[in-house]
Amino acid sequence: MYKQVLNKFLGRFKTRVPEKDRVPFWQKVAYGLGGPVEGTSNWIPMQNLTPVYNIGLGLNPALLSIIAMLWRAWDAFSDPIMGNVSDNARTRWGRRRPFIVVGGILAGMTAPLMWWAPWGMSEAATFLWLLLTGILFYSCFTIWSMPYYSLHLEMTPDYDERTNITAYRAFSQQIVSLLAGWILAGASLTFFSTTPDGSPNLVNGMRYISIGLGIVTICLGVLPGIFVKERYYEKETSKQAKQKLIPSLKQTLKTRPFLLVVAIVFTKTFGFSLVGTLGFYVNAYYVCKGDVQLAATINGVKTTLLFAPNLVAIPVCTWLASRYGKKLLLYLVAITGIVGNLSIFVFYTPDNPWLQLIPALMIGPLSMGMWLVVPAMLADVSDYDELVTGVRREGSFSAVFSWTNKVSHTLTSGLSGFILVWTGFNINFGSEQPEHVLRNLELCYSLIPVTLLILNLVCVSCYGLSRKRMAEIRTELEARRGII
Repeated sequence: MYKQVLNKFLGRFKTRVPEKDRVPFWQKVAYGLGGPVEGTSNWIPMQNLTPVYNIGLGLNPALLSIIAMLWRAWDAFSDPIMGNVSDNARTRWGRRRPFIVVGGILAGMTAPLMWWAPWGMSEAATFLWLLLTGILFYSCFTIWSMPYYSLHLEMTPDYDERTNITAYRAFSQQIVSLLAGWILAGASLTFFSTTPDGSPNLVNGMRYISIGLGIVTICLGVLPGIFVKERYYEKETSKQAKQKLIPSLKQTLKTRPFLLVVAIVFTKTFGFSLVGTLGFYVNAYYVCKGDVQLAATINGVKTTLLFAPNLVAIPVCTWLASRYGKKLLLYLVAITGIVGNLSIFVFYTPDNPWLQLIPALMIGPLSMGMWLVVPAMLADVSDYDELVTGVRREGSFSAVFSWTNKVSHTLTSGLSGFILVWTGFNINFGSEQPEHVLRNLELCYSLIPVTLLILNLVCVSCYGLSRKRMAEIRTELEARRGII
C-alpha cells in the first residue's frame, strides 16, 4: 500500500519510463532517504552558524566569514580528490557504496564537535576551535557526499527517470527542511536556558540538538550504500582505465554543458544564500523589533507552512519537467523568485510581522524545481562527456559541482557577514538599531537575489542538452557499447 501511494503521489513515473530503465522502488527510497544528510550536515550548520556564534558567543561575523571561506578552500582540495578516488575505486561492492557507508558514519560522529566549543574561551581560541572541527567534519562529509552524488548519475540512462529519482530525494529532504526551520526556535527554548529567568541560550540549545542531528546523519547516510545498485559497474566502469586527477579535472572544466549547469545553480543559490543569514536579522530586528524568540517562532511557522506546498510541488515540478522540458521549469523558478523577492518591500512590515509568510509562499514551492532537474541534468552531462571522452567520470563532475555549490553557499555565508557589517548592524544596539541600518538590511535581502536571478535566466537560455539531443546521445552510446 505504501509503495502504491508514494508512487502515485510522486507522479507519472510508469507512463514514460521503459521497464528496463526503471530503478526499483526500494532503491529509489533508499537513495532518497540519504537526501536529508545534506540538510543535517550542511544546510543546518551553515544557516545557524552566524546566529549561534555571533549572537550566542559574540564572535565577530567577519571572522565567521573567514572560517567559512577557509572551509571551502579545504573543500577545493578534498572534494576533487575524493571524486577521483571514487571514480577509480574497484571493490567487490562497487565504486561508490563502501565510501557512502563509512562516510555517513564518520560525518555523523564528527558533526556535533563544531557546536561544543568550551565556554569562556577567547575569541581567537573560539575561532580556532570552529575552524579545525569544521575541517575535520567536512572532510568526513566529503567521503560520503562525493560517492552519494555520483551514484545518482549512474542509476539509470533514462532522461525522465533521472528526475523521478531526484523526486524521492526531494520528498525526504522536505522533512529535514521542516526541521531546519525550527532549529533556532528549539535552541531558544527555556529547556536549554542556563539562567534563572529562562532567557534563550542558543549556544547550549544547539549543542544538544547537534547530537540528534549526528545520529540522524548516521542512520540515513548509510542506506544508499547498503541498498542501491551501481548500474554500470560490473559490465563497464569496473573495466575502464583509471583516470588521473589533474587531466580529469581539466576535461571536466572544458565541458560546456557542465559549466552552464554550474552557472545556473550558482546564480540561483548565490543570491539566496548571500542573504540567507541576513533574513534572520531582518526578521528579528526590523520586522519583530528585536524579539529574537518571536522571529525564531515565525521562521519555524514559515517552514511548517511551506511543508505541504513543497510536497505538492514535487510531483507538479516532476510532471512539468517531463511534459514541457527542464528549461521551462527553470524559467518558472527564476521568474517566481524575482516576483517573490520584490514583494518583500510590501509584506515585510513591523505593523504585521506575520505577513512575511506571503513572500515565502510565492518563492518556496516552485523553487523545488531546480533541485529536481539539476541532478538529472548532471547525469545528462555525464552521458555527453562519455560520448566525447569514452569514459564515465561521474565522480569528477560531482566533485567540481559540489565544490562550486559549496563555494556559492560559503562565499555567501561568509560575505553575508561582511554585508552585515556594511549595513551598520551592531549587536550591542539590540532592538535599537538605527533606521538606516534596518533599511539597508531590507534592501540587500530583497534586491541581491533579484539581480542574480536575472543572470540565471540568461544561463538557462544557453543550456542545450534537450530531450531530443539526449536521445541521440544515448543511441550513439549504446551502439558503441554493442547494446543495439
